[in-house]
Amino acid sequence: MFGVKEALENSIKFLSSSSCIDISDGISNGGFFGFQNSTEPLRATDMPFIFYEITGYGINLLLKLSRWNNNEKFIELAKNAGNCILKAQVRSEDPKLNGAIYDRYYLHSKKFFESFHAYPNAVCAGALCELYQLTKESKLRESAIRIKDWLFEISIMNNNSCIGFHEFYDPIHISQKVFPYESICIPFILLKFQEELELSEKQKERLFKAIAWGKRTQTDNGYFPFFYSLESKKFNTTAYSHFTIYPLYNLMGYPLSDLDELGCKDCFDAYKKCGIWMSKVQDENGGFFTYYFENEHVWHQQSPAVGQALCAFSLLYEKTQNVKFLESAKKASQWLVTNQIKENKFSGGFYWVYPNKKYSKIQKKIMYAKERLTNKISDINYTTDVTVLLDKVPIWSVQFTIEGLYRFSKLNFN
Repeated sequence: MFGVKEALENSIKFLSSSSCIDISDGISNGGFFGFQNSTEPLRATDMPFIFYEITGYGINLLLKLSRWNNNEKFIELAKNAGNCILKAQVRSEDPKLNGAIYDRYYLHSKKFFESFHAYPNAVCAGALCELYQLTKESKLRESAIRIKDWLFEISIMNNNSCIGFHEFYDPIHISQKVFPYESICIPFILLKFQEELELSEKQKERLFKAIAWGKRTQTDNGYFPFFYSLESKKFNTTAYSHFTIYPLYNLMGYPLSDLDELGCKDCFDAYKKCGIWMSKVQDENGGFFTYYFENEHVWHQQSPAVGQALCAFSLLYEKTQNVKFLESAKKASQWLVTNQIKENKFSGGFYWVYPNKKYSKIQKKIMYAKERLTNKISDINYTTDVTVLLDKVPIWSVQFTIEGLYRFSKLNFN
């Protein structure tokens, strides 16, 4: 089946390697790296770091792998990842900080990055709840509840209705972006574990309001806009493929599909609408371009979106039996098989963007400077950044791909 089995095995092997999971003796032991660099990092913030969002995803995927393969070793790795997250939680008298999980931890400096992002925290809360369901260790549930309480501290109210969450909390810099995918995906995760998280009726009401707002942002074409600016009160209507597919699939589940079962109306209709847009803009080679704007797109494709799309197309085919979704799933799986790294220490992984064009460090610095300047002076709707994505091997791409290839391989089709 197009080499799917081999590609899946290679990705699982990579996921279990030291390129993905920290095996040091420090506080980050058991955590998942955000990405690896195939060349010298362009910025100091690109140095290797433990990414707690991806560690949360890692827990979810490791627990799935333990079930799929009946292998206890994945459970032990998941427990180590859970302990890593617990060590990154803040205890503070400040409610804007208390309970939050740091965004990342840099091994070279042995320091946490002083920012706290909404979506990664939600992923960590969900992952800790999953571990709690398995182990019944109260510390996991208690930690997840503290994360939940922190998330409501940074929720955004508009006309007495919740529209989502601030992108991040930083005492110095004020977050001005609301991502529609977060307004759907964060509530989905919290509602999925509402019993473990002890959600109040008022909290559930806020979450349902945020989902409704996020769903209303869906364009007539079917995609979800990149972000909403609280400052300008405008949407950036770029379709960032990775973010617009999030409401269809992330490692915690299939938000807009599963939310129908949690009482939200017409969510699967929105799911199908976005799936139809995806099938229309999918390149003939099976890939997805990083950014789309109206009838144009950038030159580069990105691996995270393809892994996510494979999962979404597989579910759409299961639910609808519409062969166009099956054909899109086949093309996405072939893209992943073809573009998987076949050699060197990153074998089994994926570069962030394709084609992975090679530039000198000086060329990349010039490109990066131009992108930053363009973002300051250009129209809000046009985003093209690519320099900081080059030469990176993101761990979440292989995580999405593992579930995508596994679920695709289980589809019943001739």
